[in-house]
Amino acid sequence: MTVPTLSFNDASDADDAGGYMWEEDLRKLVDEQEAYERARMESAQVFRTAARALLEKATAQADPRERARLIEEARLKLRLAHDPLPQSRQKLERLEEIVARSCGRPAVLLRPSLPGHREAYHTGPECGLISGKGRHLADSSWAPFGEAEAAGYRPCERCGTQA
Repeated sequence: MTVPTLSFNDASDADDAGGYMWEEDLRKLVDEQEAYERARMESAQVFRTAARALLEKATAQADPRERARLIEEARLKLRLAHDPLPQSRQKLERLEEIVARSCGRPAVLLRPSLPGHREAYHTGPECGLISGKGRHLADSSWAPFGEAEAAGYRPCERCGTQA
């Protein structure tokens, strides 16, 4: 999972970065929800139309076994119309959860480091593990709390979990 980030210099503090990123995430979420709803309605209509056609065929069918098969197939299409895009729905629900977790919270700082050692996020620039000997604060970037958490980052042991 990629985490959208904002350059350290683009925000004055964690609250400023968090507010900006949260607004952007919320805007993207609304766009995703609208696109999903349009696609869901179109897919559901396709299933309903197919079910209607199958029921019309079943009505004209003389063979009882074939009629029962067509009716059962129509029932399946109608059930699918209730949730025609399950993977898209699950993806949207996950995005909603991440944005809700970030909602109104300050952003957290991520800094590039060795692979396998980048799993901690920091609550602010004053943490000694993000700035100090050999570390450059300008290399850090702000990220929404919920997205950093969802990507597997954990709280820094030094600056805690106040994010």
